[in-house]
Amino acid sequence: MTILIKNTASNPTVDYAASELAYYLEKMTKAEVGFSTDEADIVLKLVADNEENDHAQYQLQDNQVIIAGNRPVAVLIASYQYLHALGARFLRPGRENELIPNIEVEEIKQIKAYDHVASYKHRGVCIEGANSLENILEFIEWLPKNGFNSFFIQFANPYTFLKRWYSHEFNHYLEGRDLSDAEIQTMSDEIDEAMALRDLRHHRVGHGWTGEVLGYSSEFGWESGVELAEDKRDLVAKVNGKRDLIQGTPIFTNLDMSNHKVNEEMAKVIVDYAAKHKEVDYLHVWLSDGDNNVCECDECQKILPADQYVNFLNYLDEKLTEAGLDTKICFLLYHELLFAPEESKIKNPERFVLMFAPISRTFEKSYADVDYEHGIPEPTPYVRNKTTLPNSLEENLAFLFDWQKNFKGDSFVYDYPLGRAHYGDLGYMEISQIISRDIRYLDKLHLNGYISCQELRTGFPTTLPNYVMGRTLWDKSLTYEELEKEYFTAAFGKEGMTVAAYLEKLSNLSSSDYFNKIGSRINAQLAAQYQGCVSEAVAILLVVIKGLKDSQASQHENWRVLAYHRQAVIKLATALGLQASGKQAKAEEAWIDFQDFIKLHEANFEPYLDVYRIIEVATNYAGFKYRE
Repeated sequence: MTILIKNTASNPTVDYAASELAYYLEKMTKAEVGFSTDEADIVLKLVADNEENDHAQYQLQDNQVIIAGNRPVAVLIASYQYLHALGARFLRPGRENELIPNIEVEEIKQIKAYDHVASYKHRGVCIEGANSLENILEFIEWLPKNGFNSFFIQFANPYTFLKRWYSHEFNHYLEGRDLSDAEIQTMSDEIDEAMALRDLRHHRVGHGWTGEVLGYSSEFGWESGVELAEDKRDLVAKVNGKRDLIQGTPIFTNLDMSNHKVNEEMAKVIVDYAAKHKEVDYLHVWLSDGDNNVCECDECQKILPADQYVNFLNYLDEKLTEAGLDTKICFLLYHELLFAPEESKIKNPERFVLMFAPISRTFEKSYADVDYEHGIPEPTPYVRNKTTLPNSLEENLAFLFDWQKNFKGDSFVYDYPLGRAHYGDLGYMEISQIISRDIRYLDKLHLNGYISCQELRTGFPTTLPNYVMGRTLWDKSLTYEELEKEYFTAAFGKEGMTVAAYLEKLSNLSSSDYFNKIGSRINAQLAAQYQGCVSEAVAILLVVIKGLKDSQASQHENWRVLAYHRQAVIKLATALGLQASGKQAKAEEAWIDFQDFIKLHEANFEPYLDVYRIIEVATNYAGFKYRE
């Protein structure tokens, strides 16, 4: 029997959706799948409507499965939702990591009607860490399978993230190599094409504009150890009586925003970029990636950094309008810019999207846990270059609410659960629950979505956090409990909930905050809990061995990752426990042992654990010193 698919839309993303349906239905049914311009079993449609968010539908009509969406990406997501209804589970990036059931051909039409408007407009991930081209392409392919519609490449080019992988920074067991500018550009173009093929909302740049004004390109990475040209010195922020690069690094350096030449130069750079890159849907315009480094000259002292920032954004809007560009601009609430402006307001809210970035927040508490009636303090008064970022959600939210008094436009949270904190949650279960509860609460914060600034290789021990993130952003009525059961049953079979219970114990005994530099390094209770993690990892061995022996082919890889994770947990929890006990010298020895272990095995497990990034985070935040 042949299954026929008809595409009524002349659009490359809908063409791709049709090819994806053909691939999966052929695997599911073992039937021949073809394409038709006439009668068909499945019909794809692009149906415009007035919904601001993605709208996906499928239904049986006149013995045809009609799959429709209001945008090309919505048709693609609707196709994956249909496959999900047939039993497909997209558990990890990469086709080999998917659970694809065997079904009878007749079952493709035995479906309940589905009609859903995405719970949030912005549903995406921002690249971090160290990544191969294959890592990035597989992740982009995976995004719409679980309801995401956006991908954000920081900087003008993803060189920074590619370089870390191909040079194998921090891992002497793997032979690294340098990438040529031509190779980087070819890779970058391929990434852009992958995003465009799936109609993903394209976010770009962020930090780097300040360096561009000073003549330093951020296209192929962060420049550091450079000298400031004398003819640019008057453009640089005056800090501690000096106008110079911060740490010899343009991207860490702010500008003198009272100097109109700075505004003119930066607006010109941004407008030129927007004109050349109309494929970018959301262009991020941020200042430097440093804190306590804003200008202290007499003119700048008269006005808050956020007022200067908003004044610049209004000027930029004028220049973009003059150039006939409708590019959306994302502006950033981060570091000094968390403190809301006192006088200035965005004049054209339609141009701008507010991005709330509480980078210092705790991940052991959710937005849903805050006492909004009594717990939100007045925002901390701004003191120039003497700010300390808050860990509490309450203080962070006070900044957001202060900005929202005068900006009612589009917005989303730019959050970091899988950027640093997840390494401290040894089971990934608590961080998954926090993600679920945060996302389900976003509309109450008047935020229309979530972009996760994170490593792409976050599958150690599972990809439950991203699975929960994508599916909950798509449909916030989905509970954590049902997604947890769905994921673990698909990933580990009949022992799935046993694995979930084990990982829950690891999460309960470990601490995201501790790994993320929140709290004292000496903590007797945590020291005992980390020893408990070691005991749990030892105790689960026989279950893991049996799972490896009995699992289906599609589930075997999840058991293999769990087996490796079990060994890594013993080593990492030992190091953390020794540090929490105050035995730093022994902790360093155990930390070096853990590092050596994950470096040695990275070639076999590289899609799941970002070795570069966990080492960077542990030595910058968790308290360990050794770094290769």
